[in-house]
Amino acid sequence: MGAAAGPMPGEILDRLDRSGIRGFHLRTVVVAGMGFFTDAYDLFVISLVIPILAGLYAGGKFDLTTTGLLGAAALLGAAVGQLVFGLLGDRLGRRRMYVITLAIMAGGALGSALSVPLGMLSTVEVLILWRFVLGVGIGGDYPLSATIMSEYANVPSRGRLIASVFAMQGFGLLAGSVVTLGAVFLLPSLALVWRVVLAFGAVPALLTIYFRSRLPETPRFSLASGHPEEAARTVAHLTGGPATQSAAAVGPGPARVSFRRFLGMYGGLLLGTAASWFLLDMAYYSTSIFNPEILRAIGFAGTGGLPIAATVRDLALGNVLIALLAAVPGYWAAVVLIDRVGRRPLQYLGFGVMAVAFLLLAFAYQPLTGILPLFLVVYGATFFFANMGPNTTTFVYPSEVYPTLHRTTGHGISSAAGKLGAVLAVFFFASIVAAEGLPFMFGLLALFAFLGFVVTLLLLPETSQRSLEDVSGEDELALVVRRFSTYLRALSLTVMEGAVALQELLHDPTTDTARRVARIRAIEHAADEEVHRIYVELNARELSAQTRGELGNLASALDDILDGIEGVSARVETYRLDRGRPALDRFTDIVVRSADQVGQGILGLDELYRGGTARLQGSIVEVNRLENEADDLLRELLGELFQSRDPLEILKWKDLYERLEVITDRCEDVTDIFQDLEVRYAPRR
Repeated sequence: MGAAAGPMPGEILDRLDRSGIRGFHLRTVVVAGMGFFTDAYDLFVISLVIPILAGLYAGGKFDLTTTGLLGAAALLGAAVGQLVFGLLGDRLGRRRMYVITLAIMAGGALGSALSVPLGMLSTVEVLILWRFVLGVGIGGDYPLSATIMSEYANVPSRGRLIASVFAMQGFGLLAGSVVTLGAVFLLPSLALVWRVVLAFGAVPALLTIYFRSRLPETPRFSLASGHPEEAARTVAHLTGGPATQSAAAVGPGPARVSFRRFLGMYGGLLLGTAASWFLLDMAYYSTSIFNPEILRAIGFAGTGGLPIAATVRDLALGNVLIALLAAVPGYWAAVVLIDRVGRRPLQYLGFGVMAVAFLLLAFAYQPLTGILPLFLVVYGATFFFANMGPNTTTFVYPSEVYPTLHRTTGHGISSAAGKLGAVLAVFFFASIVAAEGLPFMFGLLALFAFLGFVVTLLLLPETSQRSLEDVSGEDELALVVRRFSTYLRALSLTVMEGAVALQELLHDPTTDTARRVARIRAIEHAADEEVHRIYVELNARELSAQTRGELGNLASALDDILDGIEGVSARVETYRLDRGRPALDRFTDIVVRSADQVGQGILGLDELYRGGTARLQGSIVEVNRLENEADDLLRELLGELFQSRDPLEILKWKDLYERLEVITDRCEDVTDIFQDLEVRYAPRR
């Protein structure tokens, strides 16, 4: 006896997509978000540590190469971590890798704090190496956190849940400045301050490791990996629904395509998500990492030969001001708006405002620095709109647009492109400013932001309020149901309208034949337009050749039914046949019932997605029965017809009857495609 079937993949994912925000989601936001709290703390606190290190080890100032390496080491490590853990997350699972990234982050932070001379390497050089290790853990957290949250989330709230994870960066930025301020005031020496500040980065990571180890694997990855029972249990835990699920009821998950095939299918999207993140980080990290240098250049902090401790204090206060008034509000504005406004508008709006603000800073630098509060307002706007827009949306996008078995890979490549942009910006920022001045640098950042605006408009879709399967195109039945069923249903209703119009034409001999034939012809033309619309949509979607062919054949088969109806009506007008015969009523009744069953089958595709086959099977069986009934009726009528002695009448009526029977054949052609879809997608018992 076969195993009892539980919820099918479509039903499991549909339940997950429709669930409200529950306690599990909020706990996951905190657990995942603490990684980003740590990420931001570790990445950006180096901007406050560099002046201390310079004072202790380089007479107050590092050369440009050392400054660049200290700022860029963790970012370069992050790019490596994003690529490596992006690949591993798709092959070994999100949950298994998730604990490892935190452990690396904690080890890297502690190693950075305990840096001492090692052989021929100085303390600063050892620190650079540990910062690289730290970056590997930070980088690994990006694709895993984004994907885990996106794969747990419901459709209506997915954007703000993922954005909430990322928004924890704002608190990490703030914490870095606050901890540095506290250390400067409380600790007896700067030699201890920088070590304590860097060591604190391990605390949130260590506190969160246990909770990450308790997270279940995401339902989508479990399904894609062929573990439906695990997926059903996780969704039941999330939603409070039943947890029964039979492994026998579900076939293997979707096949993993080669990386080359992945690039071929998603290359345009990958270019969009990677290029926009690269351009964003070129602009964002230039100001974030070197925010203290910018504040010092405009006379806000660290001027007048102040002691190092006082300089660091002033710079930390400046960071706190920017974080509280611009950066943190920007993150949470994104949380509020991302599901209402959409990802794409937020991203291009953010890039656009950043470009304008940087242009103002470039071309009105001297007047603005003369009115310091006004400069800070324009400068702060770059942080607010970056965090409200592309700094958040570039993180969200890759967690939505790629298929399950390539989601962390796609995110890892995109985020690594971003970190590559950050590395270039940080490494060359000091050199460009030294050679060309700060206004020139602001002009470059405006160019990067403008290019990000263009990339967003040209290459990225809107993903808000769409399931991950719909967005990525990985679940082709979901795409058929959610994207094409509306078109197919409209076409089937047009077919039904044509069948009823034919029945009315053949039933009543007193009606205006020309008018009724013209109406049927108009219905057939409307169907042609609907079929054209379906083909346009097919060409705009990433679909397998098999599914593309089946959908195209289904639309064409529906159109063929109406072509048959229009052909019969044209013959009635041409042959000037007398209507109102009982035989015609019997035939058109079969045609109308067949068209109705075709419409029921279209509705059955939606049930098939949820694991139900009754409506689809009923349509297939009934249309087949009606086609046999039409065959029998044709034979009966031809037998009667050949008793007539008028050969012209025999030819006319024979042609008409055969064309009526062909309409039922075309209906059966549609249900043959239904049967193919059922074989591919129906649950296995």
